[in-house]
Amino acid sequence: MASLYPEVIRTLILEDGNMLTLMPETPEKQKWMASVKAGSDSVRANLATGGREKAAQEWLDLNTRPGTWEKAPARVKQIILDNIGTATESGERGNISCADIQKFNFPVLLLNGEKSPKLYGEMFTIMRQCKPDIPAPLIVPKAGHNMHRENPVFYNKGVLDFLNQH
Repeated sequence: MASLYPEVIRTLILEDGNMLTLMPETPEKQKWMASVKAGSDSVRANLATGGREKAAQEWLDLNTRPGTWEKAPARVKQIILDNIGTATESGERGNISCADIQKFNFPVLLLNGEKSPKLYGEMFTIMRQCKPDIPAPLIVPKAGHNMHRENPVFYNKGVLDFLNQH
């Protein structure tokens, strides 16, 4: 939305934003893309055979850490089960360019989990090279990709502070 219609955006908050199109072609990017595709293929296959819970478990564990599903509260599992049909992407999302980012004339908050895959931080670095006035990411301690769940006190304070300023 921000890349297509930057004029309607007041502020932007990106939590481990996926901007793979900004990344150069590297073996690490290819590995990441293959992992996303394999995960999405597995989710689709499990959904096709009625394995909704298995699909949800694999998706959550892939996007966080192995074993996360087992530790997740029932309400979190239900949210994922309710939305698992949307988790079958190809890995091509985040189709954004430096030219798109340079049109961002609004405050941006980048959030990156301390334990998130390092590729997210690398994407933010490249994003900031495109538009250097975007502040460095707020690093959410003791949290990975699900930072809003893994460290909600720190995460919520950072988001609320940003919104109060903008």
